[in-house]
Amino acid sequence: MTEQAVASGLALLGVPPLPDLDAIDRHITELDEAAARHQALATESGQVLRLASANSGPAADAANAHVTGRDGTAATADDLAHRLSVTAGTLRSTRGVLVWVGGLLAGLGLLAVAAAVHAPQLLPRLRMLAARFSFRLREIIARIGALMRSMSTTLTNRRVDKIASRFHDRWRAPRKLSGNTYEPRVKTTTDSAWIKKHSTDQVDIANTRYRSLPADWQRENRESARIGVQLVDEARASGVNVRSERFMEEASSVVHDRWLARNGSWASEEQRRPYELLSQAEKEKDRDVIRTVLGI
Repeated sequence: MTEQAVASGLALLGVPPLPDLDAIDRHITELDEAAARHQALATESGQVLRLASANSGPAADAANAHVTGRDGTAATADDLAHRLSVTAGTLRSTRGVLVWVGGLLAGLGLLAVAAAVHAPQLLPRLRMLAARFSFRLREIIARIGALMRSMSTTLTNRRVDKIASRFHDRWRAPRKLSGNTYEPRVKTTTDSAWIKKHSTDQVDIANTRYRSLPADWQRENRESARIGVQLVDEARASGVNVRSERFMEEASSVVHDRWLARNGSWASEEQRRPYELLSQAEKEKDRDVIRTVLGI
C-alpha cells in the first residue's frame, strides 16, 4: 500500500519513478568480484616470480620482466584490481546518497497524497521541493552512468591491448631464436615520445614486446583487436551465437573490409579482393582475429 501511495504521490508531483537499486547492487557485486579476481592474479604472479627467481638465465630474466615490468602481469593486475575496488567503493557511497535523496522524495510523495485530499494549496510548494530533489537525483544517476562507462572503457581498452599483444607475439613467434631472442626486424618510427625516450627512431619490432612498441607500430594490431572485440561484444549483446560458423564468416568479412580500408594502398592484388574471393590462407588471417577475441 505504501509503495502504491508513494508512486501516486510522485505522479502528483511530476516526479518519475525512483531508480532500481537492485541494478546498482549488481554492479557493485560484479566490480567486487572482478577486483578479487585481478588481485588473485597479481598474487599468483608474485608466486611465479618467486619460482623463477630460483633459476637464472634468459628464461628467468624474461619471466621477471613479464611479471614485474612496468606493464607486467603483476603491475597491470594490481592496478586494475585497485581501479575496480575504488569504483565499487565510489558506487557504494553514491548509492547511499541515492537512497537518502530517494527517501526524501518518497516522503514528499506521501505528503502530496495527503495534501491532495486535505490541503491542496500545499501541492505547488511540494512540487517545487520535489523538483529540486529530482534534479539532484538525476545528477546522481548521471554520475553513476559516467562512472560505469568510464570503467567499461578501461576494461575494454585493457582487453584490446591484451589481444593486440597476442597478435604481436604470434607474428614474431616464427622468428624466435635460442636465448629467448628473435630474428631482428628493424623499422623506423614516427612516435615522437618514443624517439625522445630512446634517442633513436629505429625500433626492432621483433625483439620488443607489444606494450613497449612505439604507438605507430602498435596501431595495426590494436585496430584489429578493437574491431574484433566490438564485433564479438555487439553480437553477444544481440543474442547471436558467436561460436557459429555463420558469425565467424560474417565477422571475418568485416575484419577484412576494415583491414583493407586501412591498408589498401599497399595491399597485394589478392588481398584487395572481397572476402568471399580470398584464398583460404588469407581468410584464416581474418578468422584468427575473431578466434583470438573468443579465446579459441
